[in-house]
Formats: sequence, structure tokens, C-alpha cells
Amino acid sequence: MPLRGGQALGRVHAVAALVFVAAIVAQVVLAGLALSNLGGSGDFSGHAEFGYTWVGLAALAVLVTALAARRPRRDVAIVIGLFVQYIVQTLLPAARGSMPFVAALHPLNAMLLFAFAAWYARHAWRAASMASTPPMSAEG
Repeated sequence: MPLRGGQALGRVHAVAALVFVAAIVAQVVLAGLALSNLGGSGDFSGHAEFGYTWVGLAALAVLVTALAARRPRRDVAIVIGLFVQYIVQTLLPAARGSMPFVAALHPLNAMLLFAFAAWYARHAWRAASMASTPPMSAEG
């Protein structure tokens, strides 16, 4: 049974949520590769560029697909919260000169962003799967 338009958009949204989680994982790996204590060069430019570009695009894709798929208000609010948390994540390193304690929250916020994004991706995938499952008939 082919997916209808709304169901297909729900699947696209769920995939976008999974891609966002994968981008966060890749971002953490890039940070680990830059750590000089782990044999890295100490150059975090790849980590920063990937975060500002690809993680940002993935976060935006989750937001746009949530709206396009006409997700419930609660889901849209959660996705907006994730997007705001991503923006905060990008701003935290800039505080290292004036407020180093605030900048030091960057790894903690990354863990929280990953946890919330993973939870939401699972939620979005389950919602998309349930929408594509045909309802049980009264006879069966």
C-alpha cells in the first residue's frame, strides 16, 4: 500500500530527525579527532565548520519537515526547542573570552542536544510508522 502525501512527509521528517542525530554524532567524532591529548592536531576548525554548516542544515531540515508534515503542535514545539538549543550550542564557544564558565557548558549542552534529538528521532520514527500502518478492521 503506497504512502499518502502526509504519511510520506512524516517519513521524510523522521529521516531528517535521524540525520540530525547522525550529524551530532559526526560532530562529536570531529571534536575527538581534534583533541591533542588523543593524538589530534588541536585544530577544531573542521569541528566548527561541520557544526555551523551540516549540523545546522540538519537542524533546519527537521524544523522545515516538521512544519511540512503538519506534525502536532507539541512536536513542532519540541523541534523549535531543539533548534534553539542548537543555536545556543553554536554561541557557547564565543563566550570563552568573557565568560569561560558559560563556554565550558558547550560539551554538556552537546550531550543534552544529542539525548533530546535521539529521543525525538525515535518519537518521530514511531509516529511515522504508526501512520503508515493500516488500521485493524472490525472483523479481524
